[in-house]
Amino acid sequence: MSKWINSRLIGFAVAWSQLAGSAQAADFKINPQAARFVLAIVLDDFQTAQAGGAYMFSYGPNESEASLRVKVEQWLSGHDPEALEMDASERQTLFKFYWAASMMPKRSTCFVRMEAESCRQELTKWMSREAAGDPRFLLDYKTLAPALGLPALAGTGGS
Repeated sequence: MSKWINSRLIGFAVAWSQLAGSAQAADFKINPQAARFVLAIVLDDFQTAQAGGAYMFSYGPNESEASLRVKVEQWLSGHDPEALEMDASERQTLFKFYWAASMMPKRSTCFVRMEAESCRQELTKWMSREAAGDPRFLLDYKTLAPALGLPALAGTGGS
């Protein structure tokens, strides 16, 4: 009888932890424009890496643009923090790009012409706010860090 109770309790605990994790991930609403912006950054970086240029992120040996599209979408869904074959600091950088893009106006130049000077200025503005500890960024980071597999932020007492 006690084995049956223990197995039921363990099963309930596992189901509850999965449900709690799913609820947290389900609460994360992806900003489609910001997600496309991050994907554009990743694909541009990947193409640069494939061409032998300097790149920011790590890619698996069998990576392709198609697989990256799926992995970025999967990662941003909040359901698979390890979807991207990148280390935590690289995922942190992608989240910073995502957050900056999510703060930009819907008609930002960045969503049309990433290479434009006005986009660089706008991106710099938001990334500077991140670095300065914008409370909105800190709250979003802390809330989403577990679902996205992000490391603790340096100098903030944790993620």
